[in-house]
Amino acid sequence: MTPEGAVGRVCDALDADRVPGPLAVAVSGGGDSVALLHAAVAVGRRAVVAATVDHGLREGSRAEAEGVARACAALGVAHATLAWDGAGRGNLQARAREARRGLLGAWARGQGAASVLLGHTLDDQAETVLLRLARGSGVDGLAGMPASFDAEGVAWERPFLGIAREALRHWLRARGIPWVEDPSNDDPRFDRARARAMMGALAGLGLTRDRLVRTAGHMGRARASLVGQARRLAAEQVREEGADLLLPRLWLLHSVERDDTAGRVLAAALMWVGGGEARPRWESLRRLAAVVAGGRAATLAGCRVSPEGDRVRVAPEGRHPGRARPPGGMRFAGAGSFG
Repeated sequence: MTPEGAVGRVCDALDADRVPGPLAVAVSGGGDSVALLHAAVAVGRRAVVAATVDHGLREGSRAEAEGVARACAALGVAHATLAWDGAGRGNLQARAREARRGLLGAWARGQGAASVLLGHTLDDQAETVLLRLARGSGVDGLAGMPASFDAEGVAWERPFLGIAREALRHWLRARGIPWVEDPSNDDPRFDRARARAMMGALAGLGLTRDRLVRTAGHMGRARASLVGQARRLAAEQVREEGADLLLPRLWLLHSVERDDTAGRVLAAALMWVGGGEARPRWESLRRLAAVVAGGRAATLAGCRVSPEGDRVRVAPEGRHPGRARPPGGMRFAGAGSFG
């Protein structure tokens, strides 16, 4: 599929749903996102707006953002540079990802855009699966990056997940469109750069890019089946009481160690009640289940989980406000995040 065709499919879906607003594109200045910008303009279905997040983490990032602004001006595309001060503690790359999503989501909502396009490619998907395999991820992690997802009040689309990185660069070269290479892509301090460097050697063992992506496809289908099963179980077994959820206590004896479905519902319940978007880690779920199954209360993900007879109550922790009920009051089994 061509870049224009990939973006056109997203536009067709938006038009079919009668979603208003411009097409928002995240552009770093690298080849993938520059191709995304030009493809979105070439498709011409909607007005295009673009934004660049300047993390300020390395010299030259501001100049790159200014270069994107000039390229957008030449295309007649409104552009914004979104700055992040890097404040906070913990893993820098993880914080940068969260900051980028938060900044882009707020900007897109301000533009009246319902969707943000991201330039991740087939190669990015393979590298993601490899990294998650190294971390011992389960079905959900090995399913890789989804083509679309909702967060920060907008939909996020990855039109290029089926297109190779080099194919996009060939498309750009054929049109004489310049781009910049981010030096961090080759910096061995970063996991993704090391994974990228290893891909050639791993191909000799049969662990090729295409096979990693094929694995993601298999795992994605398995994940869809598990999510469907978890929703059915939640509809049958979980009770709602105001902002709380009541789950069978028996689940906690099996929820993590032996039963994927019960563990999936437990994690979804914590996200639903606590209002978080990140699924609790497996080890944290395992510890929580052991404590509560033993008859004591425990806290996790902004929730207090306490035993009540043959049930356990998942309630907002005192210092957390909990979730806002979704529009229309959709029930947990229909709106909870089970994947």
